[in-house]
Amino acid sequence: MTAATLGGGPGIREIRAARPAVLLAVARRLEERRATVLSCTEALLWRRSAGTRWSGPAAAAVVSRYAFVVDQLSRLGQSLAATGHALGRAARRLEAAADLVHRADRRAAAEGAWVDPDGVVLLPVRASLGEPLVEAHRARLDALLLADVHACLHEAQRTARELDEELARALLESARGAGPAAGTGSSPAAPTGPTGATGPSGATGATPLRPSPPPSGVSGGMPDLVFSTGAWWRSLTAEEQRWVLRERPEWVGARDGVPAQARHEANLTLLARAERTAYGRVQELGRGGAPWHVEERARAQERVDGLRAIREVLARRDGVQRQLLLVDTAALDLRAVVAVGDVDRADHVVTYVGGLSTSVGGDLRRYDETFVRMRSEALQLAGGADVAVVTWMGYDAPQLREVVTSIDRNVLSSKLARDNAAALADFMTGLDAARDRPAHTSVWAHSYGGTLAGFAVLRTSAIDDVAVLGAPGMPFADVGKASLAPGSLNVLGAIGDDVFSYGWVVHGTAPAEVAGAVRLSTLALKSPGSGCNHWLRPRSDYVDVGRTSSGHSDYLRAGTDSARNLVALAVGRRDLRVLQGDDERACTTTGPSLGTDPLAWPRLLP
Repeated sequence: MTAATLGGGPGIREIRAARPAVLLAVARRLEERRATVLSCTEALLWRRSAGTRWSGPAAAAVVSRYAFVVDQLSRLGQSLAATGHALGRAARRLEAAADLVHRADRRAAAEGAWVDPDGVVLLPVRASLGEPLVEAHRARLDALLLADVHACLHEAQRTARELDEELARALLESARGAGPAAGTGSSPAAPTGPTGATGPSGATGATPLRPSPPPSGVSGGMPDLVFSTGAWWRSLTAEEQRWVLRERPEWVGARDGVPAQARHEANLTLLARAERTAYGRVQELGRGGAPWHVEERARAQERVDGLRAIREVLARRDGVQRQLLLVDTAALDLRAVVAVGDVDRADHVVTYVGGLSTSVGGDLRRYDETFVRMRSEALQLAGGADVAVVTWMGYDAPQLREVVTSIDRNVLSSKLARDNAAALADFMTGLDAARDRPAHTSVWAHSYGGTLAGFAVLRTSAIDDVAVLGAPGMPFADVGKASLAPGSLNVLGAIGDDVFSYGWVVHGTAPAEVAGAVRLSTLALKSPGSGCNHWLRPRSDYVDVGRTSSGHSDYLRAGTDSARNLVALAVGRRDLRVLQGDDERACTTTGPSLGTDPLAWPRLLP
């Protein structure tokens, strides 16, 4: 039993009892009265402009009286406009606060929990299943539930408190004749359209008061900040959301927990800004031509190439929707996250994490083409459900040159994976925080990205399935130590992939040796018993080469069992996975076993 409380202001009970429709109705009546006052003012102005037929003291008194009445009517119109605008804005913000409380109710009910009228969250007593791994995972899901519900309730109270203070201030200013609050942009005395400049539905020419910025801080992979960000976005009215996207896109573009479409719109603006800066920098360095600027020029050109790749991928006209969920030029290398499909509406969301030497400029186009194909295959298995595939390049992947030039960024060190795990964990948590109905989420992580994903699953329970492809090592030896459900860690290691076979020497536990991990097939034998070993390459007379992955970079190739396994995981069809058998295990063992292929023995004998 836990409660979400925020000192001062309306509580959850008051928010539940509030009636935004009443405020909205009053705002509309005030707008009608303002329109009447405006008509009277215009009539008087017309009469005054028509002139008078006499002169003298009496005529001067009439003109003075006309001016006084017009001035008073104008002030009254301004007061009515300001009050109506304040009430309309309060109604919309109150609706947002009530929606947050309703989301908390729905989220709790979906997990068998309950939020009482005062905001106390009551978790059900979970029956003991006698399986420690399942119960531990259930406990982590409950923690995620509490983080989400508390964030919604806390943000609802904050929004209600702010609108209460704002409305009181606006009504007091209106009563004192101070006119509309600064920043509303209303002009009540001027003729407007049917709803008026400050009508409750969002007046023509009116801009909202600047909303509060999103929660600040660093989450470190903990879900609270991500869910708070999601609740902050929901607390904004539609008018405020549009203002943020237009005036403060940096508040949204990189924010996990905000809906993907909003991030996409914000990042398009940020992409244009980044392009102007990057192209300008290239031109500036090109004009200088100093020898010591060679490396800097190369870096600047790499950034331009990466931004161009993003623009080209987004501009593809193949009937597939794409969303730009991150563009970050502040880091050492350009970072980007691009989705194929609608992340907000998809029933299944896959996130791909690359490894050594991946870069936006060098790999984004190729990944996009690959994932368009794999998404199409997944849709055929999804039974009418939608699928989105995300290319997550949200970290500075280690590069080949850094093997000898860097210690911290060296692929032989786990530091990069450890340091960037929180970013991946927050992204995955944010997929749930941004939606009303959680999607089935999975991660495909290749090479060093598999090690990074291993650290990420220690930080979030928002991932349903993980597949590590040719990963060098994992930071845990038992799935029970991670925030994963039993059976959800899938390991793929191809024959001839030396990173998979020997990477554990410097990166912890070999993925295939993690207790509770499921080994999936990457090799298709034509008949049982035609084994081989790590030192041999698959032979076409024993192996179906078209379905077999070999080496370190063949896991996504079309037609392979590896790719088919990944597609099955993407749509939650674990029953369609092809598991690794004993024959295949003999082909990927790190020991010098000769297997059962006698024709291959002479290759190893003196």
